[in-house]
Amino acid sequence: MQIIRLARTGQKNLPFFRIVLTDHKKPVKSGYTQVLGRYNPLRHEFQVDIEQLKAQISQGTQLSDRVAKLAYSRSKDEVFTKFFTIRTAQKASKQK
Repeated sequence: MQIIRLARTGQKNLPFFRIVLTDHKKPVKSGYTQVLGRYNPLRHEFQVDIEQLKAQISQGTQLSDRVAKLAYSRSKDEVFTKFFTIRTAQKASKQK
């Protein structure tokens, strides 16, 4: 099964991630088939072709939870919501 996930690169304390297409059994840092984009968490830059992600999903590829959340926050497309659960804020109720 193919999966699209983040692969960390960069130096210590300077994280940088590639968005890669890989087999789900491969290690995170190696063995990817294709680089689809990149993500810089320090600058909140998410650069990926959304149409290419949708094409991969239509072929049966799964998305990791984090990639799905990042793609949804960028495009607001409902295609990505099936890969993660949307949490809602709840008030803490005091029990007496």
